[in-house]
Amino acid sequence: MTNLQGIPRGAAVAVDDLLDNCAEIKAGQEVLILSQIDGLYGGDNLVDEQAIAWIQAAVQHRGANPTVIWIDELARVHEWRVPPVVREALKGCHVMINNSFDLVFEEIVEFKNLVADFGFIMVRNFATTAPLLCTPWAQTPYELISEIRHQASLPFREGAAWELTHENGSHLKGIVKATDNPLFPIPSYSARRTEVVGYSYRPWPEWVFPPIEVRDTSGVVIIDRMLSWWSRYIGIAPFFVDPIKLTVENCRIVNIEGGAEAEALRRFLHEMAGRVGNAVYDFTQLHSGVHPLAHVEPDVCPSLIYRRVIDHSHSSNIHVHIGAPPPAPGYPYWMHMTGDIRGATWRVGDKLVHDRGHLTAIDSPEVLAVAKKFPGRPGC
Repeated sequence: MTNLQGIPRGAAVAVDDLLDNCAEIKAGQEVLILSQIDGLYGGDNLVDEQAIAWIQAAVQHRGANPTVIWIDELARVHEWRVPPVVREALKGCHVMINNSFDLVFEEIVEFKNLVADFGFIMVRNFATTAPLLCTPWAQTPYELISEIRHQASLPFREGAAWELTHENGSHLKGIVKATDNPLFPIPSYSARRTEVVGYSYRPWPEWVFPPIEVRDTSGVVIIDRMLSWWSRYIGIAPFFVDPIKLTVENCRIVNIEGGAEAEALRRFLHEMAGRVGNAVYDFTQLHSGVHPLAHVEPDVCPSLIYRRVIDHSHSSNIHVHIGAPPPAPGYPYWMHMTGDIRGATWRVGDKLVHDRGHLTAIDSPEVLAVAKKFPGRPGC
């Protein structure tokens, strides 16, 4: 796309990667590009018109038909939905490029079902502004991060013992369960996204490997940050002032200690228990980010909420799921609330997955072979 005027070379590399290697745009396809107006003026749905214009022009340059929709849909707590105009547009698209922070595939079951029912590819674009498209994070090859994701997931097999430790005092042990979560119908934890039957969800830049189901898990974990989609509803910043200590006994959170953030979390879980039951205290899933360059400075992205989303996908970041009860008819949402810890050591069987925060899959021969295909690109 470097022959299109008005786009920096680095951003052109990023947009080409998004469209060719993740979305796999083909001539003749109908491509829906969705954004939210509030993100232009300081709202949570961070976006700018320049980034959307670049993506639109690049889709058109490939012979596909881009349709850009700007919606003004403020999220209503516990009443999240897919706007009717978006639902209708999805019926006729082959690919959706979703630039919305609020409209998420994980939490909103209605949206996940539409992806499966209508059979389109849903690309969650995280690099939603021109400055973000110009970062090394966005310009790292999608193929490279996808290979890191695959290699990092290989040790996770049913029955494998695992142990997580950190110099802050965290120490957890447990056993890996089978991939039997209906929310993630994957043939194995190491399955590539293109191998999953039933939905086509592709985050770009790639960000995490699948949630690992665990059993017989006990210990303590001390977290200092949280995925910001939920932290705003709890009423706390996504980076904590005082870390939260979770005590786990046989896959149940039995104690929450800390400062103001811990107190807010206790209140929120008590409220959620009234909605969905005591499964909000379950501790049955954890996983990790996979992108070694997932970091941007405030001058590139002033939004603290949005920087935390990017930070969440960093390869040193391990996520533990707090609760995660399955959706129910009375509450058709997944409580995808995470507590994050960086710099930990995570061993699965005889494999070291994280070594004091370093994701060892980055050093695998398979990943290094992919990196050689992209000389001069970030991360290679």
